[in-house]
Amino acid sequence: MVVHQSASVAESTPRWRPGDWWSAAFRVLLLLVLLAGAATAMASQRPPQRPESDLTADLAAGRVTYLDYEPSNHEVRWANGWWRWRASTLVSWRENSGRPSAVDPHNDTALQWLHQQVDASGHPTTVRIRADHPAEWWPANVVWEPLYVGTVAAWIGTFVLMLAHANHRYANRWAWLWLFTIGQVGALLYLILEPQPIWRPRRWPRPTNRTQARGGTGLIWAILLSIAASLVAIGVVAI
Repeated sequence: MVVHQSASVAESTPRWRPGDWWSAAFRVLLLLVLLAGAATAMASQRPPQRPESDLTADLAAGRVTYLDYEPSNHEVRWANGWWRWRASTLVSWRENSGRPSAVDPHNDTALQWLHQQVDASGHPTTVRIRADHPAEWWPANVVWEPLYVGTVAAWIGTFVLMLAHANHRYANRWAWLWLFTIGQVGALLYLILEPQPIWRPRRWPRPTNRTQARGGTGLIWAILLSIAASLVAIGVVAI
């Protein structure tokens, strides 16, 4: 009798089909792109301050893989490889200029000094001009151009999938909308959980004892997750 019950349970469990594997592979691909973009965006925010001499030393050694400059305060951010971000405020340019630097990049003496250091290093590095404040939409803060394009495409594609899907498993559209925007990590969670957990086949039955989260609950979770994401970003920078 027990054998027959075990057999019936095994038969009722949904099995993985080729379409399930393709769907899971596609979601994993989008998830990996978003994770890579999120990691680089977090690492580039609020980097530790270093003296200007560290910047010139890294330029001379060819260790700088990314370099950007903020005209308003003459701050430079640079990356050694993928993760090690640093920041410094340019001061040496004042020794060769008796007048204040203009915000216009074409007349910015500090920026001209920075270009001279890059040229003298013998290791060409593009100097990018950045805005005064980082964008609130985190994919816009991904600095490597190919990864930026992939991250934006993955985020928008996931967002469209969320809007196009009518019957979600864990939360309705309003809740997911808050998680995508205020929560910052909604796209990641959506790929993991909807329309079924990524480790389950598409015909996996819905739980009958779980209430779908609605807009108010989604907003609360979005606020909590945004705080958690900020703490994680601080931890990434500190590594």
